[in-house]
Amino acid sequence: SFFPPPSHPPPVFASLPQAVGITLRSLIQRVDKILPYLHSSVTTEIKGTKKLLNKDLAELINKMRLAQQNSITSLREECQREMLAATHTLALDSKNLLDPVDQAKPKPASQDEDHSGE
Repeated sequence: SFFPPPSHPPPVFASLPQAVGITLRSLIQRVDKILPYLHSSVTTEIKGTKKLLNKDLAELINKMRLAQQNSITSLREECQREMLAATHTLALDSKNLLDPVDQAKPKPASQDEDHSGE
């Protein structure tokens, strides 16, 4: 008698998109709190990056679904590579969200005084 393959993937696949989404939402909320205090050129860049992050997350979710659907097929490794590539893109764009924020922060006075000529 024929038995279908066990339901895949492991529960970890189901929780990953949710965990990534919650973390990303938290990051964006933190950035949104300081956005009004930043220069308009920085806010424009950040808003564009936020849109890109949402697109990246959707892409990651799609790649995770494909990896889940193909977890017991010959496409398994390719789907996992694509999922990792989508994760890498999301991580880089998250960093790109934080870089302008870090650059826009005022520097501590002690750094400016290090080269006082003493």
